[in-house]
Amino acid sequence: MSRNRKTFIAINLFIFITMIIAVTSTLIFGSRATRLDAGTTAGVAQITEGAFGGVEIKYWHHVASFTILSNIFLGIVALISAIIALKNPNKPFSPKVSTWYLIAATSAMLTFLVVIFFLAPMRAMNGKNYFDMLLEQMFFLHFLNPILSTVSFVFFLNTKEKIGLKPRLLSILPPVIYSTPYIFCVCIIKCWPDFYGLTFGGKYYYIPIDYLVVCGIMFGVSSVLAALHNHFSKPE
Repeated sequence: MSRNRKTFIAINLFIFITMIIAVTSTLIFGSRATRLDAGTTAGVAQITEGAFGGVEIKYWHHVASFTILSNIFLGIVALISAIIALKNPNKPFSPKVSTWYLIAATSAMLTFLVVIFFLAPMRAMNGKNYFDMLLEQMFFLHFLNPILSTVSFVFFLNTKEKIGLKPRLLSILPPVIYSTPYIFCVCIIKCWPDFYGLTFGGKYYYIPIDYLVVCGIMFGVSSVLAALHNHFSKPE
């Protein structure tokens, strides 16, 4: 087994393991920003009696965020890719693997870019700490794992075939799929807060613009990742 293949396996097992820990921690303890905004920094699970008996976790709502969903998706793809690499240590990855990995890595990078260039700056403009969204478990979900997935895809996921237009277009699907329940719950039945601030305070006419911008960013990111991969990827 080559050094590149061992590095790929190590990176992707790390992504999967840290995803499990970080997502579980977020759903139980909440993110740092959420706890601070709620007026508490207590690092304990806040659990109350559920409507049907048993318990109800206060921070379950995090599962509705694109951060959690995209990182779960990335973690699953990373684990499957690592298993494939272990079972076929001397074979290039198939186009199916590279396509799925591109979609997952692009989704994770969307999370990274939105936090770094939109949500964290907005937080700072409101007098809060820019880095609240990059500390604790969010260091992995918002920063490190998206970066690692990019490095893994560009330098260590070796394929024979170049990545073309179709996989790059498919990378738009995750935010397109996610936008359906988000728009329905935020703008129509209004059961979710606009936690990404896409309506800028209830201005719903911004939604189509946001939609086009996000899709454009996704296609741009996937195109850059594909071009870098095509340049650096060498069959083993």
